[in-house]
Parts: sequence; structure tokens; C-alpha cells
Amino acid sequence: MNSRTLTRSKNPARGVVNLSDLDDVRLRVAYNCAAVYRSMARGMGKPWRLWDDLWVCDLGLPVSLPPNSGHLLRPLDEDRVEDVLARLREFFAANPGGGYELWSIWPTPDLTAYGFERVPSPGMVRSAGGKAPPLPPELEVVEALDASTIGEVNEVLISGFAIPMRPEELFDERMLGEPGYRIWLGRVDGRPVSTATAYVSDGFVGVYGVATIPEARRRGYGEALTWAATLCVPDLPVTLQASDMGQPLYESMGYRTVVEFSEWEKPTRA
Repeated sequence: MNSRTLTRSKNPARGVVNLSDLDDVRLRVAYNCAAVYRSMARGMGKPWRLWDDLWVCDLGLPVSLPPNSGHLLRPLDEDRVEDVLARLREFFAANPGGGYELWSIWPTPDLTAYGFERVPSPGMVRSAGGKAPPLPPELEVVEALDASTIGEVNEVLISGFAIPMRPEELFDERMLGEPGYRIWLGRVDGRPVSTATAYVSDGFVGVYGVATIPEARRRGYGEALTWAATLCVPDLPVTLQASDMGQPLYESMGYRTVVEFSEWEKPTRA
């Protein structure tokens, strides 16, 4: 157990997913989202910490992206706001890096007075099964299994999300040892152009980190990589958090919006 962990929070969501039970879906999706970032931090030896109501992790990125984040595992009541935000401040103040986020799949009180800005993010789910369309003929899709392919994945993520880091500073192959964690890479003429990650937990395949370098967008590469992650365990339903740009694509793949995340972003950890 990481030395920064206080308790092991036990996930109550078990068994087969019933997509018509919104409360169960919401809980499972919240845990899947929290767990994927915890696994990143744990795999790379970065700080992480678990409470029953809040999981936090810190990869020390210089910008407020989800690997620097806290994830709520139950609704945030008004009388708990100060406590939750104090824990976030204490955790992130202990390490260097940029801003951080607080994620909630339930409605929250307004946190703008505390220096946060809310960014809504559709929480989408898709039923199990289906068949991917043919790949674009020029696209090669491989699973990232070693340091070299993770380096290529980092190149795509840094370009796709405009992260001011060098590839060797982002992720490394230690994450691949985490149970349920898989990454795919797309290449064109040997050049890395797109990527997607899958994390399996709580009855769902969670799709994360879908990125395409700007000059290779709108050619079907992001869709192809999303399909690779979506169907990696074909008998499980799938969840992802959509951007405005990606939402129409995911809808065409059979995803539907069932909840809305609140991503509360804090630009600095000072």
C-alpha cells in the first residue's frame, strides 16, 4: 500500500450492470473513473490517497488535467465542502505541479468562491457488444506493451492535449502492470497519430485518454482507437466522459449520455 494511503475504501458496486438502474450505473462509473487515475499514480509510484468519500491522485502534471485530481464517491453536501476542499489542498500542496481537478458525478454546491471553475462533461455509456467498422487502410493499431510504445503514446497525448512536457516526463510502462489497464496506439507510415486507454473495473470498461494529434484529426483515427478500447472486453458495457468535440462521434458508436460530470478545475495548487 502506498504510504500516502489512509484507508482502503471498498467499492460496493458488484455483479452484473443493469443500465436501467441509474443509481447503480452512477456509482459504478464514479468508481471506475476514480480507479483509473489511482492506478496511474500507483503504477508509477506517484502520490495517491483513499478515503471512503474521496480518492485523490497526483502525477504532478504542470496543468490541471485529470491525473492531478480528486474523485467524489458520494454526493457532496454543503456541510462537507470545507472538509473535502481542505483535504484536497493539503494533498496537492505537499507536491510540486500545476493545478488540479475535483470530479463529481452528482450535482455539487457552487465552488467558484473557492477558486474553482466548473466544466461540464457528459458521462456516456454503451451496451456491451457490437462490431467495429474497418480501420482506415493506412492506419496500424497496436497495443502498447513496452517502454517504446508508451513513449509514442506520450507523444500523441502531449500533442493532442497540449501538455507542456517532454514524452519521457509523462507516463511510463509501469502503468501496464496495473490490473485492467490497457493502452492502444495508432500509427500512419510509422508515425504515432492516435491513442486510447481502457480500464476495466466495477462491471464496466472505462475508455480514457482518447487523443489524436491535431494534424491527423477527422480521418477516423480517433474512432478506430476508441473502438479498440470499447470492445476489449466485448461482454461488458462501456463508459466514457465526452468532450464537446467527441460527443457526436461517440453517439454514432452507440454511446448515450446518462449523467453529467462536474469537473471543478483549480488552475494552481498554491
